[in-house]
Amino acid sequence: MNMAGPVTSASATPHGLQVRAAQASRAGRKAENEDALGIRVPGDHQRNAKGVVLAIADGVSGAGEGRRAAEVSVQGFLSDYFATPETWTVKTSGERVLSALNRWLHGQGQQYTQAHHGFLTTFSALVIRSQTAYLFHIGDSRIQRLRQDATGGSTLEPLTQDHATRVGAEKTYLTRALGMDWQVEIDFRKTDVQAGDIFFLSTDGVHEFLPRPMLKKLLAGATENPEACCESILDIAYEAGSDDNLSCQILVVDALAPLGADDSRLQAATLPLLPDLAPGQLIDGLRVEAEMHANARSQLYRVRDEKSGKRYALKTPSRLFEGDSEQLSRFAQEDWIGQRLDHAHVVKGITPRQARQSLYLLQEWLEGETLAQWRKKNPCPSAQQVAGFAEQAIKGLRALHRRETLHQDIKPENLFLCTDGRLKVIDLGAAHVAGMSDIPPADRPGAAEYAAPEFALNLPRDARADQFSLAVTLYELLTGQHPFNNGNSSGYSNASTLADFQKLEYTSACRYNPHVPLWFDAALRKALSPSPASRYDSLGEFLQDLQKPNPALSPVNAQPWIERDPVGFWKVLALFMTLLAVMELLWILHLR
Repeated sequence: MNMAGPVTSASATPHGLQVRAAQASRAGRKAENEDALGIRVPGDHQRNAKGVVLAIADGVSGAGEGRRAAEVSVQGFLSDYFATPETWTVKTSGERVLSALNRWLHGQGQQYTQAHHGFLTTFSALVIRSQTAYLFHIGDSRIQRLRQDATGGSTLEPLTQDHATRVGAEKTYLTRALGMDWQVEIDFRKTDVQAGDIFFLSTDGVHEFLPRPMLKKLLAGATENPEACCESILDIAYEAGSDDNLSCQILVVDALAPLGADDSRLQAATLPLLPDLAPGQLIDGLRVEAEMHANARSQLYRVRDEKSGKRYALKTPSRLFEGDSEQLSRFAQEDWIGQRLDHAHVVKGITPRQARQSLYLLQEWLEGETLAQWRKKNPCPSAQQVAGFAEQAIKGLRALHRRETLHQDIKPENLFLCTDGRLKVIDLGAAHVAGMSDIPPADRPGAAEYAAPEFALNLPRDARADQFSLAVTLYELLTGQHPFNNGNSSGYSNASTLADFQKLEYTSACRYNPHVPLWFDAALRKALSPSPASRYDSLGEFLQDLQKPNPALSPVNAQPWIERDPVGFWKVLALFMTLLAVMELLWILHLR
């Protein structure tokens, strides 16, 4: 499969991955070309899910079936990789496909007794998805990257290591190849990608005959014309005395897709942490204006882009997390979640204009206040106002849930009321994404007084956990109290066993705020059921019952007063009896 020629791509979406690619292959001074190479740039959906793939292979001529082994490997990888489930990681997909190909090649070779009928080939593949490059490598073909540095120069970096042993001045032997053994050890690596990067894949007939300074100079012309650059490199390698097949591929990255989960976690592992920032400092073109918030997990700053003048929120992880891969992965995941969502009621993550030199995330700057701040100024909100907040919060939560993401830290401090009246869900630092098994969910990731019981009991949780936290928040906005045990939030926070939660008693919101309708209180009570099975099946149903009475719900106040509030009942009864006794005494005195 010697597919020479250009393969270009211009993404259909304005913020998608945009690349230009080309390849060329020649027999050179050999009678037969046993190299194989191929490029696949799929449409937008598969490009987002699977990425852009380049593959190159150099069949081992002494094995007899090297050409066929190289062709099968390239063709098989390009077709089988894109057929793997989208739920698999790039690493899982690539390694499983290559392991299957290796077993087939080895099995084919075992059918022959003659040594010259082996199916052996080198193999190197480059997958670029979002902002990460994934490399799979066996043998002595190579992948290199040309990248511009901060000084305006460039560096040509080898990204693979040859699996070969040199014997004498001119002879080398492969120590690893596809088809060599029943099992194959695949070198896997992932690295970040920047706009302007040039990736170069080649077989040894090219790179063995071109010194790195010369190759670096030749690749500088790839930005203008990748196809012409490929052809020029093969010409010069041939003139330099190459006696092997000549094959190469070039990929120019023009623009990047939004950040992916793997990209953000890769950055978290490699970028340094920032110290505390002071007003006036410049971070990658962002001028720090003020520190807005700080806690044990992170710091939040207001910054302004020097070029555009736009304001953003810049968030940095605490330096206490330096070396803590789990916490840094959570921080990176927050960046990824914010950038993959574009919803009016969820804070929006921003892709930095310049490449990050340290670990931070950017978010849209919001003018306004949290609901915790709002309630201090509005201690007696109406049920209608609170229902309006609930509607907007539920829209934001449903956007997260559609992406299989639980917020896990809904509370008044994490619901932001903008000056234009919009409510946004903020602070995604405790969120959990289904399928991200390498980032373990925390026991109680958010504030304990708002967390559903299943967190403390270490039970599976779903969207009904966010429903519970939202209901606690709404209850607090209406009453200023906690919904259980007569407002005793500490008693709820300290509950840790099933028996503890079974002892909890819901206190009607009407007790603290007589303006709360009975039917509204009944909806809160259902959403606050300690058992997830007793809550609403969906946030939409919860919202519907907050907006109008549901006859199927039995308001807590419909119970006899002595059952609803026995202490209050007896207090009122005692007061009433005392008043009767006083009135009777006064009547007797009057008669005398």
